[in-house]
Amino acid sequence: MRTQRRTFGYKLGGFFLEYGPIEADSLAAAKAQIRKRLGVSRLPAGVRIWDLAERPLTRWRVDTLC
Repeated sequence: MRTQRRTFGYKLGGFFLEYGPIEADSLAAAKAQIRKRLGVSRLPAGVRIWDLAERPLTRWRVDTLC
């Protein structure tokens, strides 16, 4: 029996942009896809990954410090 695929979003540490959606069966599979997309063997420090069912992507964010 096949599990339902979920969608994930991710954000690199120190940046405003959020990327996604990544379709994967699990969080571990999503991490593997993100590593492949970034061309690295380990995810950089500060990367945040979340299930889009819990929180959607923020497309645009205004820097309030300006």
